[in-house]
This record gives sequence, C-alpha cells and structure tokens, in this order.
Amino acid sequence: MTGGHSIDRDRLRAGVVECPLCERQIPEPVTHAVAYGTVDTVTADNADAVECPVCDGVTFVSD
Repeated sequence: MTGGHSIDRDRLRAGVVECPLCERQIPEPVTHAVAYGTVDTVTADNADAVECPVCDGVTFVSD
C-alpha cells in the first residue's frame, strides 16, 4: 500500500519525502524517522514512520 497517507520506503531511502498531511517537503527525512521497537539507530530500512517537523503529523512508512 503506497500513496495516500503513507510514505514509500524507497523515497525515504532517496531522501525525497513530502508530508502527505501538509504537502511540504521534509528536509533530511531520515532524521525525523521513528522506529517503534528497540533499534540502535533508526534508518530508512527499519523506520516505521516519519514525523513532519512542519505540521507535527506522523505518517507510516510502507514498502
């Protein structure tokens, strides 16, 4: 499931993410990534969601 209210993991890896809630570009999106669980470092490969620094919305990452 992609589009709508999710962020495609490939776009997160590429660093080109637009918030589906406010439609603004998220600069350095991996720095705003969240992993729900225990991880040493949050990466594009283990992120579950991305928090938008503009609207404070949280959008899930999809494969």
